[in-house]
Amino acid sequence: MDASLVLVMPDGKQTEIPIRRAVQVIGRQTDCQIRIPSGSVSRHHCEIAVTDGGLSVRDLGSSNGTFVNKRRVTQTDLSAGDLIAVGDLVFVVRLDGRPSAINSEDVIEDGQVKVPQASASARAASSAKSGPAKKPALAEADDNEGSSVDEFDFLDDDDDIKKQPKL
Repeated sequence: MDASLVLVMPDGKQTEIPIRRAVQVIGRQTDCQIRIPSGSVSRHHCEIAVTDGGLSVRDLGSSNGTFVNKRRVTQTDLSAGDLIAVGDLVFVVRLDGRPSAINSEDVIEDGQVKVPQASASARAASSAKSGPAKKPALAEADDNEGSSVDEFDFLDDDDDIKKQPKL
């Protein structure tokens, strides 16, 4: 089975992220295979697993929840075309090339990604723990399947360079 997640950005751009391992963790921690450093994403938010029957997602106790087709889930099997919302990002599940085309307008409304909102208290707690959310910019790391190198890292340019204070 050929599986991937297609990230749909608010501007309509799409990026396909192949699922190359039996389990891939999505979160903001550096050891996640799909890293999203955003205040709305937990350190280890959810995992995508290849199963005998296809693909599944399991929430890893995230603060803001994992949503499939706008419903909060703990664990569920995925089908081609399902929408997975993690924080303020939405991925479309692609299995064996289906869906072959993704209409960004089905995922984006008025320049905003259609994402279920967590409760105000959960958002406040998440922001207090991790600081303000950052706009993700996709950067692909080395493709080194057998290592612990992250496959995809959503970083701002400021995250790449540690600024030293002037004395």
